[in-house]
Amino acid sequence: MKINSFNFRNNSQNWHLENTYFDNLNLLVGASGVGKTRILKALYLICNVAQGEVQMLEDVEWSIDFSHLGQKYRWELKALNPTETTFSSEQNQSEIVDEKLIQFAEDNEAIEILHRTKTESKLNQGHIPKLKRTESAITLLAEEQSIAPIADAFKRFIFNETLQNVEISVGLDPSSLILSPSLNTQLKSINTDQNAYTKSLEIFKETSINFATILKAYYLKKYFPQIFDEIKEAYIEIFPSVKDIRVTVNKQSDKNYNLLLEIQEHGSENWIPQYRISSGMYVTLTYLIEITSAPEGSVFVVDEFENSLGINCMPQLTDCILDKSPNLQFILTSHHPYIINNIPWKTWQLVSRTNGTIRTRKAVEIPELNTASSLDKFTQLINLLEHEEETA
Repeated sequence: MKINSFNFRNNSQNWHLENTYFDNLNLLVGASGVGKTRILKALYLICNVAQGEVQMLEDVEWSIDFSHLGQKYRWELKALNPTETTFSSEQNQSEIVDEKLIQFAEDNEAIEILHRTKTESKLNQGHIPKLKRTESAITLLAEEQSIAPIADAFKRFIFNETLQNVEISVGLDPSSLILSPSLNTQLKSINTDQNAYTKSLEIFKETSINFATILKAYYLKKYFPQIFDEIKEAYIEIFPSVKDIRVTVNKQSDKNYNLLLEIQEHGSENWIPQYRISSGMYVTLTYLIEITSAPEGSVFVVDEFENSLGINCMPQLTDCILDKSPNLQFILTSHHPYIINNIPWKTWQLVSRTNGTIRTRKAVEIPELNTASSLDKFTQLINLLEHEEETA
């Protein structure tokens, strides 16, 4: 999936995001309080709605244009606070009053896949029974041939929010779990067929995209030790004091297994559990795991990318993002000079807010940045941000 453009309106909170255009690599910059985090939270909201997660939609509407598997789509949705006291048993849940799914042909002709209103629902121009008012058609009709690719696209979002002090628990021994029949078939030939290895890795990335970070690390170590070692080598390059990384599985009961990330440092035989690792070291490791294991076409969304990271972590992680951005989409926010200076200026998007209106401008469309020398671009950016803050 690749997000091409997005606009969002929250009438309950009286703010809206003007149409924003995204490339593969996007760094949102702006003064504090202008709406960078709101943009990412809006993306998080619609991703969860598409996947059937219960969300308090309030009085909102959006339109998102995106590409997936060579096709271009648009999803429009409008929800209103309920006016009928008996319309739903789900208290305070907004009612979806209009929703469209559109596919664009090669000549850019808009082909309506689905349109639902309060009174009727149509799929591929044919009438269908009215849909549940509190859930998106993407969730309700995910098995339909024309909608399945759209449902799959919204599974490609990665919001890295791994909690350091929480052990992940699974209900069975992870070593005995078959992730998917197709992956199991490919793995049987992995030692004799290089194509089987490549195919297995692709299937694993697709299958595990919504797994917890530590589960991804566990299965990479189990099935793809070469990839796990690449993560380890990159991590040790950032933190030379580290000698090894592992994932331990602790059986708590017949139906409960806890997983824990651990590191070992030079000069010590003891293993350090994740809750005793510094926050910067832990976050760096989770980023490396997530970015390495993301399937092609994933959308990686991170608010304040520099959080918990020391300056020694930033060069390699920034390089990793630049290296992966042709096949993954990154939407990041940052205030840190190193991050901003070392991500190409043409990927910057300046975020500003006037009352309740949030807008973004690509750096290439801002004359002050376009004409500045490489050394002056950051200085010009700071001047622009200060001016935006004064006039907001």
